[in-house]
Amino acid sequence: MIIFFMLLSGAAIVGLRKADPTERDYMSVNMTNSIKGVFLCMVFLSHIWGYTDFSHPYLDGSYQRFIRGRLGQCIVTMFLFYSGYGVMESVKRKGEMYIRAFPAQRILKVLLQFEGAIALFWLYRYVTGTHYGLKKMLLTLVGWDGIGNSNWYIFCILWLYLFTFISFKIFPKNHKKAVIGIGMLSLLYMVVMHKFGKEYWWYDTALCYTYGMLFSLYRKKAEAIVNENTASWAFFTVVFFAFHTVLYADRNIGVFVYQLWVFCFAAAIVIFTMRWVVDNPFLRWVGEHLFELYILQRLPMMILKPYMLTEEADIMVRYCYVVICFLSTVIISVLYRKTIVRLAGMILTELERKEPSS
Repeated sequence: MIIFFMLLSGAAIVGLRKADPTERDYMSVNMTNSIKGVFLCMVFLSHIWGYTDFSHPYLDGSYQRFIRGRLGQCIVTMFLFYSGYGVMESVKRKGEMYIRAFPAQRILKVLLQFEGAIALFWLYRYVTGTHYGLKKMLLTLVGWDGIGNSNWYIFCILWLYLFTFISFKIFPKNHKKAVIGIGMLSLLYMVVMHKFGKEYWWYDTALCYTYGMLFSLYRKKAEAIVNENTASWAFFTVVFFAFHTVLYADRNIGVFVYQLWVFCFAAAIVIFTMRWVVDNPFLRWVGEHLFELYILQRLPMMILKPYMLTEEADIMVRYCYVVICFLSTVIISVLYRKTIVRLAGMILTELERKEPSS
C-alpha cells in the first residue's frame, strides 16, 4: 500500500506551486478541491484496507504504521473544515436568502443523492440474496445504519447542516453567535452519539466544521499573524505539525486532547497552503466529485472481492484489486452524477419552482 501512497504523494508534489501572496487564493474552490482530492484518495486506501489482507511487512506494514495508523480520522478533517468555511462564506455573501434555501439546497440535496446511492447498494444486496427488514432500511436511508455503504459522514454532515439552519435562524444578523450556537449543538451531538454507543469516528471530527466557520470569520486576522513573512509562516507551520505529532501519543486519553490533535492537523494544512498550493488536475477532479466517489467506493470493493480475492490471490492480485476498484469507482461515479445527481437536481428545481414566493 505504500506504493499507492507514494503515487498519491507524487501527484500532489507535481501539482505543488508557490502561492501568490497578493491573490491569496489558497481557499478558493479549485485549490481546496485538490486538497480534498488528496484526502479522498487516502480515505479510499483506508476503506479498501478492510476488504483484504495487506500483510507485506514493508510495502503494507510501513503504510499501516507510519501513515494510516498515525493519521487516523485526520484524513476527513479537511472535508468538514472546508465545508464549514464554504457555508460561512456563502452566508456572508448571500445572507438570509442563502439560509432560507439551506434546507433544500444542502440538507435535501444530500439526502436525495444519498438515497440514490443506497438504492444501488440495496440492488446489489438483493441480487446476491441478502434481504433486509423495513426498520433496517429506514435507518439506512437516514444514515444511522448501513447495508455495506459508508454512512457516518453523511449522518454527521446532515446534522451539522441542520444545526447551521437552526443557529442562523435564531441569530440571522449575528454571525459570531450563530457559529457559537453551531459549536454548542455539535458538542451536544458528540455527547448523544457517545451515549448511544456509536464508534468514535461518528463524532470525533464534527467540530472541524465549526472550526472552518471560525476561520472564515477571522481569516484576515489569522493571515496577518501567520502569513506576515516567510519566517512567521514557517514558524507556525512547524509549530502546528509539531503539536500534532506530540499529541499523537496522548490522543486517546480524552476528547479534549483528541480535538487539539485534529485541530492542529487542520491548522497545519491550511497554513502550509498559504504559501504552497496543491493544484493538480486529477486531484482537483477527485475533489470536485467528492460526494459520489466517497459514497460509492465500497460498492466495487464488495462486488469484486469474491472474484479477485480468492485464497490463491497473491500480492500482485491484491494490488490489481485496488487499482480496478478505484477505476470502477470513477466510472460508476461519473454515471451516477449524470443520472442520479442530475435527477436530484431536477427534483430540487421543481420543488423550488412550486414553492410560493415569500
